[in-house]
Amino acid sequence: MWVIEGREFEVRVGGVVVVPLEKRFWFRGSLKQICITTPAWEEKYEHHIRDIEF
Repeated sequence: MWVIEGREFEVRVGGVVVVPLEKRFWFRGSLKQICITTPAWEEKYEHHIRDIEF
């Protein structure tokens, strides 16, 4: 399940998620992903809300 700006979106195997510029997003559940960003991702802009230990 992806949550973008408070709205939930169920994504299935093979699905594509496009997150609009400057929108807050997160996901829950088991996930394997390929993440393509533009402009290129830079660690200094990464912001984690929380870390979860399994």
